[in-house]
Amino acid sequence: MKIVTLAAGIALGFGAERLTLRRLRGIADPDTALPHLVTDAADAGRAGLSADRRHHQISTFDGGSLHAIDIGDGPVVVLLHGVTLHAGIWHHQFELADRYRVIAIDLRAHGSSTAGSDGPTIEANARDLAMILEKLDLHDVVIAGHSMGGMVLGRFLVDHPDVVAERVGAVGFIASAGRNPARVPTGILGPVAEQLRKLALARPKLAKRIAQVPPSDLGEIAVRATFGDTPHPDAVRETALAFEALPPADLLAIAPSIFDHDVLDELRSVDTPASIIVGGDDPLTEVAESKRLAAAMPHAAFTILPDAGHQLMLERPDEINEFLSDLVEVAKQARPIE
Repeated sequence: MKIVTLAAGIALGFGAERLTLRRLRGIADPDTALPHLVTDAADAGRAGLSADRRHHQISTFDGGSLHAIDIGDGPVVVLLHGVTLHAGIWHHQFELADRYRVIAIDLRAHGSSTAGSDGPTIEANARDLAMILEKLDLHDVVIAGHSMGGMVLGRFLVDHPDVVAERVGAVGFIASAGRNPARVPTGILGPVAEQLRKLALARPKLAKRIAQVPPSDLGEIAVRATFGDTPHPDAVRETALAFEALPPADLLAIAPSIFDHDVLDELRSVDTPASIIVGGDDPLTEVAESKRLAAAMPHAAFTILPDAGHQLMLERPDEINEFLSDLVEVAKQARPIE
């Protein structure tokens, strides 16, 4: 009975998906297209960047390779994207390169980076971050992480205090949390996968029809729900293309460390200046979780952007750029240049 109910739900969802997709694409206005639309990992290195951009490809401790876009000069701002995204998603923030040195990293298994033998876990990404700061010899750095990138940042603060003390001036969490905001235990993944397998066996025609839906269509519907009320259609499309580009096997490899993530208690001993910003209508990282993160850190500011969703760097680029600029000033005050 459960399988029949699930099948009916998916069938209804399939029809709704087609109608919703037509509606979403119908509101696109080519005359107001985003100026720096990033469509894939290759475009990520080109979109909206000036001629002085630099690219780093750095070997990891376990045989992987990390790609980073490096642009501008001045105080350093390091950016960590969320799950299924890539470094190019920060193209609005690259505009800060007229004042700062902006470095955006492709996290493991995303963009042009590959995971080593330790896989694309939160812990391995945190270790990579410490290595990059040391390899590029960066000091007085502002680090900001969006969603999963904020989880990587939290784990880095906890696991690498010596690197933090020597090299980090301030940190920012964008639509992120100190623990798995969904509070979904890892053990639920197995039963869900098993139910989907049973559905495919019991309803092969339905399963075949669902499988024929272009991944970009499903991705576009899924990511639209993560935005606020009035996202630009190009921003939704850009996020969907990034979602589509991540192989499902890599997403499944990342998921357990996201579900198990919890550094709230450990962050209470971190004295690095911090700022947390969240959308008032974020469906993935609710305001309460971001507030909980801010309360856990001794020196944290907290901001809510009303009516905004989860993809703040695309939805509210001006506010995020101001957020990052304020963090640079905080870092200067915390670690004055002699």
